[in-house]
Amino acid sequence: MDVAHSPLRSAVMRFAEILDEVGKRLHVGCIMAAGEDWVEVSMPEQMQLGAGLQVRFLPSMLSHGVEPGWRSADRVGFTYMHGGPPEDQFAGIPGLRDPRPAALKARR
Repeated sequence: MDVAHSPLRSAVMRFAEILDEVGKRLHVGCIMAAGEDWVEVSMPEQMQLGAGLQVRFLPSMLSHGVEPGWRSADRVGFTYMHGGPPEDQFAGIPGLRDPRPAALKARR
């Protein structure tokens, strides 16, 4: 196998920690996609989510208030309540950024 041309060599994974209202970790999932006012995180469909949620993009210690929105079998879309991370948070990760606003993502 030619390692220099391996698809895994260019793979980049970023993780998000989902916290409850007091900062207790509920889940750590892979960031599936991100937009200006939303982020999708891998999460089992059966996991129940309450109010007062926060998301933290590891390794950062800064958290952002979010509300759960759309769901599918393997992910949940969160909308930022008071703004999200800096625009360059996900720079350089091919295919992660999505220009659509949360309102369009929720209508799928």
